[in-house]
Amino acid sequence: MQDEHQVNEEDKLRQALARLGAGASSRTPKSRPVPPTAERRRRFVRDGQVVVEHQGGRGIAARNAGQDDQEELERLRQSVKREQRRWEEAERSLTDVRAQLKAFETREAHAKIQISELNRELRENQDTIQTLKASLHQAREQAAEAARRTPRPVGRPRKEAAPQIVEMPEAEGAEQEPVQWWVKA
Repeated sequence: MQDEHQVNEEDKLRQALARLGAGASSRTPKSRPVPPTAERRRRFVRDGQVVVEHQGGRGIAARNAGQDDQEELERLRQSVKREQRRWEEAERSLTDVRAQLKAFETREAHAKIQISELNRELRENQDTIQTLKASLHQAREQAAEAARRTPRPVGRPRKEAAPQIVEMPEAEGAEQEPVQWWVKA
C-alpha cells in the first residue's frame, strides 16, 4: 500500500512538472487509476517520513497568471477610458458653466447701466418737479398780491346785457363742407 501511494505521489509530481514545463500546448494526463478509498483516507505522519503537500492549482495558477495579467490590464484600460470620458464631460460642463457665467455677468452689467440711467433720469425729473413747484408757489403768491392790490367793487355786480345772436347769410347754392376733425390741418 505504501508502494502504491509512493508511485501515485510520483505520478502526480511528474504530471505537475510536465504541466509547468509544457505550458498549455500539451495537456494529456497519464495517471494511473487510483482506488478512491485508499486516496481519501487520512494518514498521519510517522517518524522519519516527509510530508509532501500538493497545491491544487499550481499549474493552473502559472497558466492563469498571464491570463490574469491580461484581464487586469484590460480592466485598467477600461477604467482609464471611463476616467477620460468623465474628464471630457467635466470639461464640457465647465465650458457650459463658464458661458452661462459670462452671460450672467453681461446681464448684470446691462442692468447696472440701466439702473444708473434710470437714477439719473429720476433725479432730473425730481429737479424739474421741484422747479415747477417753486414756480407754482411763486405764481400763487403773485396772484394773491395782485388780488390784494385791485379794489373790490362795492355793492351788487352789474347785469350784463345778453349777447345778441347774429345770423350770417348763407352763400347762395353752395353747401358747406363738413369739418373733418380727425384730420390735423
